[in-house]
Amino acid sequence: MKKRIFASLFLLLPLALCAACGGGVQRTEISTNWYRNTALGNDIAGTNETLEYAVSVTDPTPHNGLSADYSGVYTMTLVNASVTLDNSTKEGYVLETSLSVSVTFTYEGKSTAALNDTVTSRVEFLPVGDNLKPVSSTKTAHTHVPNDAPQSVETAYTEYHYTYAVEYDDALTTASVTYTDYLPDREGKIPQPVKSEIEIGGKTTYLDNEQILFALRGMNVSSALTFRSINPTMGTVQNVGLRQAGKDVTEAVSFERNGEPFSSDAIDATEFRVGYGNNIGQGCKIIMAKKTSNTDNEYRNVPLRMEYPLIRSLGTLRYTLVKATFANK
Repeated sequence: MKKRIFASLFLLLPLALCAACGGGVQRTEISTNWYRNTALGNDIAGTNETLEYAVSVTDPTPHNGLSADYSGVYTMTLVNASVTLDNSTKEGYVLETSLSVSVTFTYEGKSTAALNDTVTSRVEFLPVGDNLKPVSSTKTAHTHVPNDAPQSVETAYTEYHYTYAVEYDDALTTASVTYTDYLPDREGKIPQPVKSEIEIGGKTTYLDNEQILFALRGMNVSSALTFRSINPTMGTVQNVGLRQAGKDVTEAVSFERNGEPFSSDAIDATEFRVGYGNNIGQGCKIIMAKKTSNTDNEYRNVPLRMEYPLIRSLGTLRYTLVKATFANK
């Protein structure tokens, strides 16, 4: 199971393919920087935000005669909603994402037909008063992962189709994980779902993998920080932190903002790398708009651009913001 999860996540799941320096773990303060007024705290009624990104490959690099081309769309939608806890309900957030890309593999001059990779996720979590404590998450992926040493274009990739679901108890001490594989095994049978329990423990900030990118918007990424999450590729709780503390940059942007065209040659932003583990690579690069004001945060600390190294060193998967509909608050 671990090998199959690892291969799929390594291709298209942002933080599962990154690496970062660990460092000391402490409670991470989180503010509602995704609103214009960053001090709203638990006042989350009326939240409705949608972000859309164009996905493409930069710096394509062949590996063992194999190259890959990706293009598509990634969306994130955030709303407030009632979430179900062990014995009660509470107002919280629901974050849904959808990645749809067309991928073509080329081996020694011969190409596959265009393949459609899809990854969707849904995560429920509580407001900042509860430090964005996760309640549950589900990710479903149907992907085609490039093989390390193909012998022909027909053996250029391996198909994966699975769901990875996590349920947390209210005390956030245990995660119940269910992995469901939808593809037949070598004997032609669909495997039974695999369930496991993972002890979370600790009193420091814990986040579900599916909410990490969003939660970073509420953190001070200009300085070192560390929190914890289950690394789905390893099935254990690990530290997540900044490999490179944020540095001030400016970013040229052109996207649709709340239904109107918007462009700028230089938005103030923070560039940083983030991921699991200790000293295992370069990590994921994220360019995030800086807070413009506590009461008038024009760009809502939105990720403007994200870059993830592809498996087999085939290039970099770049996400560029093309449309943003921010919450009216």
